[in-house]
Amino acid sequence: MRKVLAHSPRLYRALGAPTKFTLSFFCEKDGLYGNFLKTNEIGEKERMPALLKITLILAAILILIRFKVALSITLLSSALALGFLFNLSLPKIGLSFFKGAMDPETLLLTASLLLILFFSAIMKETGNMTRAIAALQEIFRDARATVAIIPAIIGILPIMGGAMLSAPLVLEASDELKLSAERRTFINYWFRHIWEYTLPTYPVIILISTIVSLPVAKVSLMNLPLTIASITVGIFLGFRGVHSIARSAVPLSIEQTTRILGSFIANLLPFFLILLLTLYFKIHLAYSLALSTIGTILYYRLPASLIRRLGKESFSWEIVFLIWGIMIFKEILEASGAMNSVVKDFARMGMPSPVLIIALPFILGMITGYSNALVGLSFPILLPFFQANEHSLLYVMLAYASGFCAVLLSPMHACLVMTREYFHADMNKLYRMLILPVSIIFFTGVAVVLISLWLR
Repeated sequence: MRKVLAHSPRLYRALGAPTKFTLSFFCEKDGLYGNFLKTNEIGEKERMPALLKITLILAAILILIRFKVALSITLLSSALALGFLFNLSLPKIGLSFFKGAMDPETLLLTASLLLILFFSAIMKETGNMTRAIAALQEIFRDARATVAIIPAIIGILPIMGGAMLSAPLVLEASDELKLSAERRTFINYWFRHIWEYTLPTYPVIILISTIVSLPVAKVSLMNLPLTIASITVGIFLGFRGVHSIARSAVPLSIEQTTRILGSFIANLLPFFLILLLTLYFKIHLAYSLALSTIGTILYYRLPASLIRRLGKESFSWEIVFLIWGIMIFKEILEASGAMNSVVKDFARMGMPSPVLIIALPFILGMITGYSNALVGLSFPILLPFFQANEHSLLYVMLAYASGFCAVLLSPMHACLVMTREYFHADMNKLYRMLILPVSIIFFTGVAVVLISLWLR
């Protein structure tokens, strides 16, 4: 394990705080399972297995969603129940609620999402968004292609809140398709995540490579069937029964294409400025959005009355409470030691390695809704199974496929809950749309493993 963490600065940058803690604890102990020796706050008095507690919490969340309880209330009440189930004292629960809500990253994420809504309202008011989408549709001639390409392009960039960046553009581009709120949410959410299996721009790919000591190129190549399956599923299931208005089939000249692309870029210049500031200059998305929004307001000389109206119309308390719910739940997970306890329960079960390779990443992906966390927590535990098998790369791919499928379904996944809120989609209907595509991704992973083993 020490070898795994030899690249710790690179590894730590790719991880969130809970995963850092877990991996550093592995380093401090002599054996791989040294972490299992750590007792949580209840120690040996714990009677109900942590895995059962987490299962109960997830079941409760799904039941509340089924009965259409507001997701923010569902997450906040689940965080409270989680604290009680893991015997956290009331003061510690209160402190975790405060830390989760007031953490600087929580506040910046909340500001980012609210600014995205405000920025989008300004771009729509000035007509920039409408003109940009019209230009894109002149090039692709099919609104379905435009709607899919927008989140796919944003998805190349691992930006926090990326699904929310593409959501207003998808809303504008999908007007003529007359899509339901659930289908708009699905398309935006799904195509935003098609690259996260393979692109090394995502920290999780670097993280997998570091933990299992495999070249990044090998990890990306092994996961490539998952990306291909994701794109295929998105096209065939996302647009099933959706028809686009026929446009001119006359090909565009080079001059026309250049002019249209110039119009597209010019109208979305404030948007591209956000990407430049965030990715190249490493400025936090919240500050990049603020700078671009202020610049747009000054450039178009928007009156104060219009700014106040757009600010009031775009502000959403539900977005604020949703972010608080997600971040507080994660804070309680960390404070209670729930994730480490779940890992310990799995280790005690003595289940067959293929089952463990699938089950552990899935549970952790569902709990955290975060790909970096599921890999950072589960892959060090699974490392002996990977190393003991000559087909280790196949099992690495299967473990990630299982975990990321859970992330896509997790009610703790910020992209899912934020875009659902933006499009006002019904969560039950959205889940029904997600189950089949996510299952296809998982069984693609299983099929790749079985076919590869059969061919060898």
